[in-house]
Amino acid sequence: MKTLVVYYSLTEKTHVVAQTLAAEFGADSRRVEEVEKHEATLWFIVKNGFAAMRGVESEIKPVDTSFQGYDRVFVGSPVWGGSPSTPINAFISKADFTGKEVVLFMTMGSDDAAGALKKMSERIEKKGGKVIGSFAFSTGKATEEELAARTRDAAQRYR
Repeated sequence: MKTLVVYYSLTEKTHVVAQTLAAEFGADSRRVEEVEKHEATLWFIVKNGFAAMRGVESEIKPVDTSFQGYDRVFVGSPVWGGSPSTPINAFISKADFTGKEVVLFMTMGSDDAAGALKKMSERIEKKGGKVIGSFAFSTGKATEEELAARTRDAAQRYR
């Protein structure tokens, strides 16, 4: 089964999870990036948390939204305001998930990704994807090694 990992990461926590998944599955990866680079300041987090809650899509750099040749796609995002990030909202709106198995993953400073996972799942299913699972990690004070270990454990469900 050919696998792709697509993700957005502001603080690099989601990046660690994505790269661990790519290594575990021998998968390709695509990083979604905003046109304008941002720092994780309090103002940015508050402003974009509210934007994410409203389903806003930020302007992203061109990224291949085709999944031709892939059977399964992992899609990852930080949780912003109980929602997927604005760059991932933009990516999902441009992508065609028709006929693809999708696994969602989220990283967050809090401990509740349920609303974000639900929103992401609904959007992907409207785009033709079949969400077969999900996982989320509270990253708080977790080290990269701890995140990688948790990711490897979560990955076992999708072998």
